[in-house]
This record gives sequence, structure tokens and C-alpha cells, in this order.
Amino acid sequence: MKLTGPETITIRLATNNDIEKMADLHCSSFGPEDHVPVLLGRNYIKAMYRWKVNGKEAYTLVAESHGLIVGLVAVCDRSFTLPMFKACFPEFIKSIIKKPSILFDRSLWRRFFRRSDNSNNRGEHSENQSGIAQMIIGVVDSAFRGRGVFAELIESTKAVSKSRGSKAIRAGIYKNNSSSRRVFIKSGWIELPAPEASDTVFYVANLAG
Repeated sequence: MKLTGPETITIRLATNNDIEKMADLHCSSFGPEDHVPVLLGRNYIKAMYRWKVNGKEAYTLVAESHGLIVGLVAVCDRSFTLPMFKACFPEFIKSIIKKPSILFDRSLWRRFFRRSDNSNNRGEHSENQSGIAQMIIGVVDSAFRGRGVFAELIESTKAVSKSRGSKAIRAGIYKNNSSSRRVFIKSGWIELPAPEASDTVFYVANLAG
């Protein structure tokens, strides 16, 4: 799939050859305050993307312009926190050995062991329901924001996840991330109610039909 404008942007499935570029984009776009795993260093981020590309239960789409990765979005067929952490555990240990003080950062443990804040009317966590894919991460290079790249990336996840047997895709966005929230709303994703204490808003795209 291509977006046309001053330059042509192609959206495709990521490969192992993209891992370095995706890690570069991630580390240049997020600090620990934006994405806690950055605390663990670039090698841990690379391990995350290695799993997102090669894991049987996950996939990553990239937006490419003239050989540059200018955006990406990753999706897991189910809840991703535990399987991704297990896959990245060797790099996690290496990061702790290099910087033991990370062990005392509460935000890291809250990130890895948090439970979903969103429940359906039966009190069940939607991330545990069969057939609900989970969006893991989405990012666009700052030079390419406002050009519809992120909207096209999340739209493209619908066909891919549906082909993998998912009934819906769920994405959690920080409440203060107004720009991403606008993209989901304009793209027709449904905003779900969340507890007042939550710092996250959840959006769902139904894939039935």
C-alpha cells in the first residue's frame, strides 16, 4: 500500500532487515517518560522488535520512504506483555547487570506487571478474550507527522489482523496523547469507557463483516 504526496510512502510487513532502523526510530521518538522499556537500553528495544517481527503471534507494519523507516505499528494476536517479556528476558538480565539501579525503578515493574484497566460489562478484561488482537506500539518520525502516515498504518492493521483470525483490534493510548487519540477517532475506532483513575484510553476496531 502506498501514500502519495511530496514523496511516496509504502506500508509493508517488517522483516529482520528493518530491526535496526525500527530500534533507531523508537529510541529517537521515546524517552523513559514516554515508554518505560527505553530504560533498559537500545539492545532491549531491539529484542522487542525482533520478537514483534519473528514471533508467531505478532507482526509489525512499517511505513517506508526512500529506504527510510518513517513509521511503524506492531500488533499481537492476543495479550502481549508476558510473551514479549519472556522472549526479551535475556536482554532484560543483561540490562540489569549493566545498570542494577533499574531494579529500583517502580515505573518499570508497573509497566511489566500491570493489568488492563478496561473491562467489559461482565467485568472481564477484553485483552483476555479470544480473538481480540492487541496493538503494542505505534510511532511516526517527527518529520512525517501530520501527513496521514499513522492513520494509514492503523488502517492497514485491520486487513492483516483479520487475515490472522482476529475479530477486533484493541489499542491503549495515554489520555494526554491527544494527537493519536484524534487519529483513532477519525479512523472510526470506538472509544471504550475507562475507570477515572486510569491514565489510558482504549480504542477498538471491530473486524467482523
